[in-house]
Amino acid sequence: MEKFLKISLSDVYHLIPIKNILGIEVGADQTVNVLYNSVGHTATGASEVLGVAITAATADDAAKTKEQLVSIVDAIEKALQTSWLNPFYVLEPKFPITGIAQIEVEYSA
Repeated sequence: MEKFLKISLSDVYHLIPIKNILGIEVGADQTVNVLYNSVGHTATGASEVLGVAITAATADDAAKTKEQLVSIVDAIEKALQTSWLNPFYVLEPKFPITGIAQIEVEYSA
């Protein structure tokens, strides 16, 4: 069974498949990027989701953003330690999530 990180934001749920995570890095401003291990194509007009950008407005400096990244990595470890009867693990990082967006690349002509 596959495991997912479950993120709730404004009563909308987002799922991140743990087995597709390639890496986690600090992004711009208060953002942590969760990058997927995906292989796509470059057809004209196509796009590919490379991961998700998780924003926490209160992680407002480099040290806090790093703490946020570490708390997300710790959550992945905890999620993988849970029973396979529990495929979802609610992500509650150190700083509250205030935004989530796809990291996407578009291929144009």
